Amino acid sequence: METSYNREKTGQEKNSCKIRSEKLYTGKTKDVFLENDGNILLYFKDAVTGTEGKIDSGANEVIGEVKGKGIASLRLTIYFFDLLQKAGIPTHFISAGPIENTILVEYAHSFDLEVICREKAWGSFIRRYGKYVKKGAPLPSLVEFTLKDDERSDPLITEDALAALNIITEETIKYMKDTTQKATTIIKDNLALHGLELIDIKYEFGKVKGKTVIIDEISGDSMRVMRDGKILLQKELARALLT
Repeated sequence: METSYNREKTGQEKNSCKIRSEKLYTGKTKDVFLENDGNILLYFKDAVTGTEGKIDSGANEVIGEVKGKGIASLRLTIYFFDLLQKAGIPTHFISAGPIENTILVEYAHSFDLEVICREKAWGSFIRRYGKYVKKGAPLPSLVEFTLKDDERSDPLITEDALAALNIITEETIKYMKDTTQKATTIIKDNLALHGLELIDIKYEFGKVKGKTVIIDEISGDSMRVMRDGKILLQKELARALLT
């Protein structure tokens, strides 16, 4: 399917061009800008990822756009970052940004890892371990690490390998794993108050002023949430939580 980047610029992309900060990175669902004060501006786009024409937040290919998806991602990210910060879990979030679809965050050195916490067997977990577990089976807040490497389809990596390859220290591994499970409990319990069930969620971590914190975003792009047996899209999740 033709991606949004091969077409004439959309209204959102034209708005992105109005940002006068230095552009550091063009991502699949967000663009990253460096502010004059050293902080980062994240611009949320309407782009969606998927495979074979089906939307899948865990996929690496942009398959099109869903109008309003960017603002839904933004609002959910602010909601979840605020939830975590109130619980004492540090993140790089500062505030909503100065223009539509943006947030301000502290500059972070990313570990280029994704840390996944699984409450139920789903997605790639089933593709890997379907011989041993059925789709939807409960899991004990199981934590997995994957490398952010599109060329190798974001491969799974063990904790021992992370330390052996000097990607992160054993101390950082333990902190990221513990923090991931604590954050997931907070988010899972909050979703349950709205009649929603968390299936799995992924986080990114990085260093901010020498301290390891949760970075990037926390939204429908980084979690699967179910209601009445159906996985919710980004806008559906935003409506369920924020209205």
